[in-house]
Amino acid sequence: MNRSRALYVLAAAFSLLPLAVSAQTVVVRVRGPGATPVFGALTHLVDSSGSIVKNALTDERGRALFIGMPPAIYRVRVEMIGMTTGESEVFEVADGMAVSQDINLESSAIQLEGIAVELDGGRCTLHPQEEGLAIAVVWDEARKALSAAAFTDEQGAYRYETMVYDRRLDTTYTILSEQETHREGYMRTPFDSRPAEDLMNNGFVQADGRDQVYYAPNATVLLSDAFLDSHCFRLARDDGTSEGLIGLAFEPTGDDKSVVDIAGTMWIDRETAELRWLDFHYEYLDRAISSSDVGGRVDFRRMPSGMWIVPEWWIRMPVVALGTDFQGNPRRSVNGFHVTGGRVLEAREAGGRSLALGVQTGGVEGVVVDSLGMARRGVRVGVVGSSQEVFTNAEGRYSITGLNPGRFQVRFVDPVLEQYGFASDLLARDVIRGEMTTLDHHLPSVGDVLFDACRGQPRPETSVVLLGRVIDARGRPVSGASVRVLWTDYQLRTVNRLVLFGGDSSGLETTSDARGHYMFCQVPTDIALEVHGELDEERSQVYPLRIQLDLRARLLGIEIARN
Repeated sequence: MNRSRALYVLAAAFSLLPLAVSAQTVVVRVRGPGATPVFGALTHLVDSSGSIVKNALTDERGRALFIGMPPAIYRVRVEMIGMTTGESEVFEVADGMAVSQDINLESSAIQLEGIAVELDGGRCTLHPQEEGLAIAVVWDEARKALSAAAFTDEQGAYRYETMVYDRRLDTTYTILSEQETHREGYMRTPFDSRPAEDLMNNGFVQADGRDQVYYAPNATVLLSDAFLDSHCFRLARDDGTSEGLIGLAFEPTGDDKSVVDIAGTMWIDRETAELRWLDFHYEYLDRAISSSDVGGRVDFRRMPSGMWIVPEWWIRMPVVALGTDFQGNPRRSVNGFHVTGGRVLEAREAGGRSLALGVQTGGVEGVVVDSLGMARRGVRVGVVGSSQEVFTNAEGRYSITGLNPGRFQVRFVDPVLEQYGFASDLLARDVIRGEMTTLDHHLPSVGDVLFDACRGQPRPETSVVLLGRVIDARGRPVSGASVRVLWTDYQLRTVNRLVLFGGDSSGLETTSDARGHYMFCQVPTDIALEVHGELDEERSQVYPLRIQLDLRARLLGIEIARN
């Protein structure tokens, strides 16, 4: 049988230097008291004009990564609930440059514990960040949570599984009818709101044909200038159901009562400074249906990933009956309530990673970086014994979910290092039910791989490492093939007073391994080489090759085949 053999040769200068970074990168590391990493901190990259260029949330290791930023002058501002705001000095990001910034945050949650609620005649403060120290402190913590929730919402990269319900209640809150609907898909937010300007101009209750649609505020609305300009804030008295919490109440200002607005309270944990929920009711409804019972609630929850979502919400609307008074005039009254709401049963990132709502399985996640600490994209990550296999994204992240509890071995395959015959060792990790186990991986450089492979072998300073792979005509690896590289050393010789220019043949020989890889550690440079391979009685054609020693790593791919 006449089989076709092909030989691919890759050559690289052994004196490797790091390749230039193709895009500007800013790596931010955030640490709290005791130098512990802070995850879920909202990190802003700010330009020289003070404008926010990009936002990111820190991961479990306290890191935020900004990739592909244009060369400019920047600074970093970091906000975290219960901690002081941190800010870096200005720094320059030049073309092809990677910059690292370390930010340390101090705890400030103690400030909330000492705040006492003093109602000054119900006085309300406009723009809480401008006056009223206690109000400003509470608002600042609420704002951090709302900003993180708004950031999560803006990404639009989360797949929610929700249960949405519709209930009819009588005036005693007895359920007369109930209907549930399960939905699943990518959503910016699991409930609908409207832009802040629209709500301020047209109201939180708007006509849709013959129906009235009641809207709840999301985080973006509560943070907007339109909302802050038309609402004032004060500290709220404990209503008996909020032990350990402090309330920041808000209500509309101004004389325009032609559109329906909202008033409510944001409840914040005194100890952790985390926003727990918002309850609200509608203002400026028709007097006949106006009631504190007409309103809603929006819960907020910080996930183990550091993201903020709305896990549950509801709106209670009046069911209006038309009748007449004792004089026969038309009269409207409330004869029940219509409640719509829902819960998030599960939330996942685009890569499949669960945000840990009701999960019964576990998973492995982490970040893969190269020898310079830069994110490595396109690394194949798999779990032995599982069919799941994923690739790292632009930030080097990967996530494998849906694993049953137990010990697993994780495999990392880098396509660049693989062509040099490098394979990472399998790494073992325990998977716990309902948790994501972190496993970060650092890849070696090409130079490290070559150096380790040639360790202990004498290597002239001007030589290079020559390596490659033997494959057949169908691209399958060929093991056990003899690979030879030959050259002639030319030099001047004196024979019987005659100066002669001659040479001696030299060469190296090795055998391809089970994956078809081979390597030579002492190949001379700037000299004509001949490379060929043999297996049994078959021999590939001889291919000439000359390798120039360069400061950069050079890869030369040559196909040698005989049909």
